[in-house]
Amino acid sequence: MKKVLLLIPSMFTIADTLKQGFEQNDCKCMNYDIGREITALQRKIHSHVGKLPFIIRKKWYSFFVDRINARQLEQFKAYEPDLVIVYNGMFLYPETVREMQKTAKVSFLLGDSPFYTPQNDFFLPSLMQVDYILCPDSYWEKQFRGMGHAGALYFQIATNPATHYIKDVTAEEKQQWSSDLIFVGATYLTATGYKRARFLDQFSQLDIKIYTSKGFRRWYRYFPELEPRVVPVEKRISEADLNTMLNCCKIYPVDANPGLLNGIHLRIFDCIASGILPLAEYRKDVKTIFGPVGLPIIADYRKAAAQAEYYLQHENERNEIISALRKFTDKNFSPQIAVAKLLEAIKP
Repeated sequence: MKKVLLLIPSMFTIADTLKQGFEQNDCKCMNYDIGREITALQRKIHSHVGKLPFIIRKKWYSFFVDRINARQLEQFKAYEPDLVIVYNGMFLYPETVREMQKTAKVSFLLGDSPFYTPQNDFFLPSLMQVDYILCPDSYWEKQFRGMGHAGALYFQIATNPATHYIKDVTAEEKQQWSSDLIFVGATYLTATGYKRARFLDQFSQLDIKIYTSKGFRRWYRYFPELEPRVVPVEKRISEADLNTMLNCCKIYPVDANPGLLNGIHLRIFDCIASGILPLAEYRKDVKTIFGPVGLPIIADYRKAAAQAEYYLQHENERNEIISALRKFTDKNFSPQIAVAKLLEAIKP
């Protein structure tokens, strides 16, 4: 039996999804979340330290990042895994990666492009050190192979069926959450936030509820018709509540993060599993994988509202597409199948 150590923030559902997939493939799997040992103040300081002079960053790394590396290395040595999967680097130094590689294979699972979303001074050097880079974007795979990393692999996994599934909703839940369209996601205070607001504004004349953070209000000056559609969210919505919300609605407009050049937004898989139709912004991988199955894709924002209206008016067709997408996803991207393909590719 192979032993797998995940170093992934537990707030991300990918941790439980991967754990389930590995266990279904007869592996022993444990997730260690160093984030539970990081204070809010330390997070705040670290989020700003990258803007400071190198001499100050170096002192902060010695105090903060050195300890994080030591703690994760302690867990590694205690667990003695054959394979380590690290989400977005988790502050690991290249030296820590090399120490782990003495007895295990180390893979970084990317959630963000290290080129589009710089993380720290050592993320990219650590990335080039690992055995495998698991890329949810086919373009990232080409980028890293072009840089000479032979272990860059395109990897896509669906949602954990234990967290997202079709359920019977109560009358109270329908009253609280029901709408034709739903969107759940924090805003960005950058151009990405404007892009998201512009995307959602295409649906402002429809019955849509937008659950987002209070910073979204900065975009009302450009898109005033969004304001009555927004439901402010004070804290992170649980996966259980999100699943219920998706089950109460009909269509979910999925915008593409600009950092994903070709890749698939994981929300598409959440929607399919929860039985709501994703109406996804065009990206090459989305079209390549889901286009033949019938997933509606937004290639031009100006046509987005008409597409949503069409599927609201054609309920049978909408449900047929959802059913086909669920069968396709279960056959090709379920946690068990995705992890089996990964294990075959890396052979830990």
